[in-house]
Amino acid sequence: MSAKKSMNKLFQMLSILAALALFATACSAQVVQAQPADLAVLKAAAYEAVLGKSLHDTDVADFIASNNCFSTGQFRTCSDAGLALWIGQGQKVETVYLYPNKTAAFEAFNGELPLGLSSNDTMASVEAKFGHPRVEYVPQAGWEPSFPDETGTPDHIHYWAMYKLFGVTVIYNSPSATDKGATIYAILVSK
Repeated sequence: MSAKKSMNKLFQMLSILAALALFATACSAQVVQAQPADLAVLKAAAYEAVLGKSLHDTDVADFIASNNCFSTGQFRTCSDAGLALWIGQGQKVETVYLYPNKTAAFEAFNGELPLGLSSNDTMASVEAKFGHPRVEYVPQAGWEPSFPDETGTPDHIHYWAMYKLFGVTVIYNSPSATDKGATIYAILVSK
C-alpha cells in the first residue's frame, strides 16, 4: 500500500472517529441507558475474536448483539463496551477502536489492551514500550524509544501515531507530538 493511500485511509478513519464521537454524544441523551455488558461475554468475544471477520460471522453478530452496538454508517458503536468497529470492504471488521478511558461517548474499555499498553500510559511510555535495544543482542546496553512510522493531527485536537510493525495507531489527548505526557485517547487495532 502506498504511503499516500495509507495516509488517506488513516485520515478517513480519523475523520470518521471525530464524527462518530460527535454523533454518539448527540444521541446519548436520547438513548435509554442499557445495562452494562456481561464481562464474561466481553472476554469470550474480545476484539481479537472479531477483527478481520465478516459481519455475518457468528462471533461478530453475537458480540454486536450482546454489547448493544448500534450502526453508524461503516461503524458499529459499542459505547458501553468502550469500543467501536470499523466495517470495511466485504463487510469485514477492519479496525477496532478501543477507548481505554471513559470519554463523553464511550465507557472505558475493560478488556486487555494490546501489546502491554495500559489506560494510564503516556506518549513517552508508549514510545518506550514499543522501543528496541540500543545494541542488538545486548539488552543490558539499554533501550531506545521507538518513534511512529506515520503521524498527524487531522482534527487539531488529537495527535495520532501509527506503528506499522505492531498494527496499531495510538491517538493521544493532545494535538502536539512533543507533549510526551499526553495520555491515550484511543487505540486503533487493524487487521
